[in-house]
Parts: sequence; structure tokens; C-alpha cells
Amino acid sequence: METELLAPVTAPPAAATQPCPVCGSAAGEVFYEAHGVPTQSGILWPTAEAARHAPTTDIRLVFCPHCHYMHNEAYEAGKITHTRNDFSLEFSPSFRAFTLGLATDLVERYNVRGGRIVDIGCGDGDFLRTLCRLGGNTGLGIDPGYASPPGLPAGTNEALGVTFVKDYFGPATAQVLEGATFISCRHMLNVLAGHVTQFVRDLRAAIPAGATPTVYVEVPNALYDIGEQVVWNIVNEHASWFTPASLSYLFRSAGFEVLDVQPCWHGEYIGLTARPTTIPEAATLAPTDDPDTPAAVRAFGSSARRVIGEWAERVDELRRSGRRVVGWGAGSRAMSFLTTFDLADTVQAVVDINPRRQGQFLPLTAHPVIAPEQLLSYQPDLLLITNPTYAAEILAQARQLGFAGDSLVL
Repeated sequence: METELLAPVTAPPAAATQPCPVCGSAAGEVFYEAHGVPTQSGILWPTAEAARHAPTTDIRLVFCPHCHYMHNEAYEAGKITHTRNDFSLEFSPSFRAFTLGLATDLVERYNVRGGRIVDIGCGDGDFLRTLCRLGGNTGLGIDPGYASPPGLPAGTNEALGVTFVKDYFGPATAQVLEGATFISCRHMLNVLAGHVTQFVRDLRAAIPAGATPTVYVEVPNALYDIGEQVVWNIVNEHASWFTPASLSYLFRSAGFEVLDVQPCWHGEYIGLTARPTTIPEAATLAPTDDPDTPAAVRAFGSSARRVIGEWAERVDELRRSGRRVVGWGAGSRAMSFLTTFDLADTVQAVVDINPRRQGQFLPLTAHPVIAPEQLLSYQPDLLLITNPTYAAEILAQARQLGFAGDSLVL
């Protein structure tokens, strides 16, 4: 099954059908569309048959020229579940080094020691445990999909003073922030659509009067994906897309003082730190002053079509060559790429180092996800590395396993 990628939106751009969820502007512009994409890249399927019938949806990306927020106005919240997702990248040595460095930096810069940390959307709790271990903190993680990572020694959470709540954060669970000195929320705002502003306002309202916890938020960087034409990163789960300017705008408008906002993780993410403030912002903040972002956004449609066309030629060459191909990395980029092109007879399987994803199948294409140790059993001639950020790490591991063929980086 192939995803239908529509022609890029041409001038004049189509108007958004709804006001901007962040600033309320009615000047939003549609700049990219796709049909028939998997609803979630964080969910794999237990059988090939179930994978082939995975739910699909549409993407219609809108850019707000006032605050530079971008979102998918075709997003269907009813097709999304947050109880089965598995986005953990902590099985990668390079990503673990990044999160350790990030936690160390936050502890040092903001003196996150001897306090109480709350991690909203904590996933498997690795980042929370790291912050608690480094700074002698106690912590609480809240996430409807929380699951303890495989291999975590018994008693680890108790020894660190860490507890977990399997629930959503909102007004009904606001009490979890009582006594918090540091609040973390990583890669959660990007999966919220029309209620992203309400979520940040609820967060601000839940902080007790007089309390001034440091808040750290991390999201994918829209400027990276748009500027580098990473079309394979445009997935339905990422309902919200932020630039540093639009993320700052959101937090300032909700009653926070922005302390710092910077790209991180090779420029692919944005990290923002803030504190609650009692100084009210204007009802409508001034427009974002950055002419480069609108130009890049408006060029993205044609750039994406060029990227897809170039890869279509490579895919045709692979089909004609008869080479046996195995992918490595069963994340968002792999799903977007494999559902864009019909590679069922060319790509045999996809390796992933996350044991929770192994033995399952990618949505729509039904490619099996295998452990690294199974790579050679497929006798691949070519390794398709689906995420260039991890290319060196992946190729080194493949060589250690005895793979001597060529590699192609998406």
C-alpha cells in the first residue's frame, strides 16, 4: 500500500479552515498535504494481517504567519491512543549519551538538587530516574502509557524515591505538581493538536501560587525538518510543529517567563526552559519577526516533491537490481518511506534495537521487525539505514555482526 502524497500547495496558498490554536490568527496557510498515512508510528502490530489493516488518516499542515506555529488541521484525535506507544530511543548508545548530558546540564544550570521532580509524559521513566540520580531528587512520572523498561533491576524506583501514575495530566490530576521544584515534559506537546494551548495553560494553572519551579520542555524542531526537507519525519502523531519562536510565544502567552530556548540533539529538537511569572503578557503578542521561516515553509511543498522524486529513481534502481535489502531503524522515517513506495518485494525486514518492537510488524506494509542478531539470516546485499543521525552507530553494529555489504542512508 502506498501513501498518496498530494501535489505541493501552490501560490496563493489555501487558507486554513480554523484559527491558529496558539495565537488565534485567521491567516493560516496550508503548505503540505498527504493522504493515507498510518495514524501512529509509535504503534506496531502483532501480526502481518493486522498491520496491513492498520488505521490511516490524512495530514494537512498549516503554518501561522503570526506566531509561526504549525499543525495538522486534519488531525483526528479519535484515531490516536497514548496507552500503547513506544518511542523510546534509550537503547541507542549515542541517544543515551545525549539524555545523560542533557540531564547533567539541567541539574548544573538550574541547581536541580534535593527537590521534587515531576515528569509529564514520562514514557518509561528513564529521564526522570536520571535526573533523580544525578541531583539526589525524588520524582513522580505521569503517563497513560507508562511501562517499566525491560531489565530494570527490582527496587530501582523505590531506591530513587520515584513513583509513577498511569494517567493523563490535566485539571483532574493537577495535584501531582504540588511541591514540584522541577517539571519536565519531553516530546509531548508535539502530539497535542487543537488543545496544545489549553494544555500549557492548565500546566500554568496547576502550579501552586507562589511556587516557581523550573519547567523544561522538549519538542521536535520544525526548522530542522522544514529546512532540511526531511519529508519522512512528517507523520500524523506529530500534530504540532514548533520553531523556537513559536514555542516561546506559546509559553509567554500562557504566563511563563522563557529563560532559554535552544536547538539540541543535532538541531533536531528544541529545548525550552521557563518559570511561571505573575507579570501578564499582552492579550495578543506581537507577530514573530523572522522572514526566513515563512519562506522555508512556503518552499517546502516543492522541495518535498523533489526529494520524493529523487528517491523514486533510487527505489526503481533497487527493484531492477534484484538486491536483497534489509532496513535498520523501525521508527517514523522508516514507516513514512516504506508507505510512500511499494517495497514489499525489495525490503525483506527492518532491524530495530528496541526489544519491545522486535517480533512485530510495521503498519500497512507489514514488514517484520527483527533483532540485530537476525540480520544475517536474511542474507542482505544492502542495508537501508532509515535515520542518518544514527548511521555511524548502526553501520558499526552491523559490521560487528558480520555484515559486509553496502549501505544506503535515507
